[in-house]
Amino acid sequence: MRLRPTLILIAVVAATCASAAPPPLSLQAVFEAAPALHGYDRYLELETGRVYTGGLLVGPTWDEDRTRFQDAELGLDVMIAGNGAILDLEGEQLCISFCTNRLDIQDCIVLNGGVRFVGDNSVDVRRVPVGSVRYCTFYRPEEYAVRLQGAGAGVLCERNLVVDPVDVGQDVMIWTGITGNNLPTGLAFGLSVQTGAFGLPDVRDNWTYHSDPRTNEDPLRHFGFL
Repeated sequence: MRLRPTLILIAVVAATCASAAPPPLSLQAVFEAAPALHGYDRYLELETGRVYTGGLLVGPTWDEDRTRFQDAELGLDVMIAGNGAILDLEGEQLCISFCTNRLDIQDCIVLNGGVRFVGDNSVDVRRVPVGSVRYCTFYRPEEYAVRLQGAGAGVLCERNLVVDPVDVGQDVMIWTGITGNNLPTGLAFGLSVQTGAFGLPDVRDNWTYHSDPRTNEDPLRHFGFL
């Protein structure tokens, strides 16, 4: 079978681009090597067009029986300056949890995952993170593009594009790890309903879209308080 010159040219260009593409890097490895810069404890300056894989957790988590925080990993102030980099989270998240630090993310293309701010504000504990998600494109984020769970005031979500968030079932409650009937996934932005305790985030000029027309008509699949 004879190939047309146009098809041969396309094949050559595709092969050249594939061979010239830089290899993927682990986002966790980049985080661990990132310097302190511009007031941040870790400043991740990513490369345009490079793929970074895996998620990232900043801040402590619960122990196994969810009775106390594990403080081995203390919170840090982190900036992810994407410069058009592709973050393939591989089903994981970019999460800052149970600390008073900040996570700022900008100019990233995010695939197969989302961003989560998780906090607690009680009589004995105040560990509520802040930060921003700006100028990012999310394609098929799992659960949510951005989830605020025990966080609100001090978080900015500005000029992001979200396409086809993936419904993976019910989300879990912070303090029990048990799924909740009132915690659906598949939303572009899932905000904390506890505005009295955590305040309101600044959510402005974002664009969300579901390719399924019926889903796209449901406003709660775009923005919801959970």
